[in-house]
Amino acid sequence: MTVKIVKDYYLKRTPKLMMEFSKHIEVARNLLISKFSDDKINALFTEMKAEYEKLIPEIPYIGGNKNSFTSLLVGGISSLAIFYVLEREGFKLREIGEFYIKFRDINNTIRKRNLEKIGKDPAQYPFESVYIDYAKKLCETSKLRNYPDDWVADYVEGDGRTFEWGFNFHECGIQKVLKRLDAERFVPFFCLADFSEANILGFGFSRTQTLGFGAPLCDHRYVKNYETPSGWPPDDFPEFNKNLIP
Repeated sequence: MTVKIVKDYYLKRTPKLMMEFSKHIEVARNLLISKFSDDKINALFTEMKAEYEKLIPEIPYIGGNKNSFTSLLVGGISSLAIFYVLEREGFKLREIGEFYIKFRDINNTIRKRNLEKIGKDPAQYPFESVYIDYAKKLCETSKLRNYPDDWVADYVEGDGRTFEWGFNFHECGIQKVLKRLDAERFVPFFCLADFSEANILGFGFSRTQTLGFGAPLCDHRYVKNYETPSGWPPDDFPEFNKNLIP
C-alpha cells in the first residue's frame, strides 16, 4: 500500500502548535519559581518557544490526525525544546528528568480533573472495551509499517490475574526522532512519564523493560487493583538503567 507523505503538515499548523505550546509551558512556572525570578522565567519561556518553532519542521509525518501516535510525537518534540533550554541553563540530566516528571504530574492532574468533570473515571479507561478494541486496531495498523518513523507494537492478551492486557513496543517514534536529532539521552524521560500518567489517573500499570533504557522492547502491562508508583525517582524500577540517568 502506498501512503502519502505530507511534507508541510506541521509547518501549516505552526501557529496553532505555538499557541498550544505557550499555554502548555505556563504550567511549569511554579516548578521554576524556586530557582528563578519571574523575569528570568519569562526569558526562559521565550527561549523555549523559539526552540520549539525551530524543531517543528523536524517532526516526522506518520499520518497526521489519522494516527493517534502523532500527538505523542508533537508532545515529544515540544518537550525536547524545554529540555534543550534547561540543559543550556545548567540543569544536569537527572535534574531535567525530575523536573519533567513533576511537570507531567501537574498536566496529568489537570487531565484527571477534566475527565472527572465530564463524568469519566480516569482509573478505568485502559480497561474499557472500547479502548482495548482501539489498542488492538492500533497495533495491527502499526505492523503495516506505513511510515518509517512510526511506532510498531503487538497487542498482548492478559491472563486476567497478573495483568489484563498490554503492549509490546518494538519500535518507538520518539526514540527514532530523538536519535536522529542526537538527543537520545532524553528518551528515558518519556518512558517514565507513563508511570506519571498511571499514578495520577489511578490505574494499574507495570513494566520490566523499555527501548528507552536500552532493552529490545517495551512491555507495557495494564493491571487491575494495582497501585502504580510515581514516575520519580526511577532507580528501583525494573526497567531502570543507571548508566543512562546517573
